[in-house]
Amino acid sequence: MRPIQNRSRCRLLGLVLFAVLTVPAHAVEIDGRIDPAEWQGAQRVTDFKVVQPLTGAAPAHPVEGWILATPEGLAVAWRVSMPPDVPRSRQPVQRDFEAQVDRVNFNIDFDGDGRTAYNFCISSTNGIGDGVFSNENAFNDDWDGNWKHAVSEDDQGWTAEALIPWYIAPMRQGTDGRRRVKVNMDRVIGATGERAAWPAVTFERSRFVSDFIPIEVAEYSQSLLAVTPYVSGLYDNVDGRSDFDGGADLFWKPNGQFQLSATLNPDFGQVESDDLVVNFSATETFISDKRPFFTENQGIF
Repeated sequence: MRPIQNRSRCRLLGLVLFAVLTVPAHAVEIDGRIDPAEWQGAQRVTDFKVVQPLTGAAPAHPVEGWILATPEGLAVAWRVSMPPDVPRSRQPVQRDFEAQVDRVNFNIDFDGDGRTAYNFCISSTNGIGDGVFSNENAFNDDWDGNWKHAVSEDDQGWTAEALIPWYIAPMRQGTDGRRRVKVNMDRVIGATGERAAWPAVTFERSRFVSDFIPIEVAEYSQSLLAVTPYVSGLYDNVDGRSDFDGGADLFWKPNGQFQLSATLNPDFGQVESDDLVVNFSATETFISDKRPFFTENQGIF
């Protein structure tokens, strides 16, 4: 085999196209600023209690929350009070961060049956994390959703807004135009680790998802069509040859009860090579699939 002196590879990620069907209605602009007119009719939450440490006391620095069902998705907002004498963490974070920073969380069980809940986390620097709770308190951040978020800050605290589309996760149909879900909201101060939550439940106990508080919201439905194409090229300077490849991933969700995932010629260029294993035993070595299309979100199952 002749050595390849120079190999260039480019991969173009295609634009993800979203087709979302909604009913015209007033929308909440996700800009990190709570407009009373936009949040009119929202459920307002003020009864946060300290759960880390688990004292059940009212937090020293108040926090408020809002929950509002809109045709575009479930809108959630937090107002976190942090006076100037409280240290603030301004550390930028990557997605699914584990850093001890100022942050808020929203957990929702879309079916209200205590089996699976989805977590949406926003830091004070507008970093995000998301994942899935199963078996009450087993958390897996391998799930990544497509949702909107924004943060703003002032001298007395900071504000976060999120919009969670209805197509983001499987969910059952509602009844009589209403959907019964179970939710949990919290706020964490990075400098002290204090967590205040509503309701006063903590994932450190054996029961977590089942203890979320049930609420009723208006039932809406959205559809989603996402097509992610790719093109890759390879040029061999020694042999003067070039090679091109292409394909696409397709995700179609007409409603919350059905979804279709398909791939055409998956891109193996992003797959890491298998470890080199010398096996002298009678048992074959198992090497798991590493193609992202087949491995992403498998933690849910």
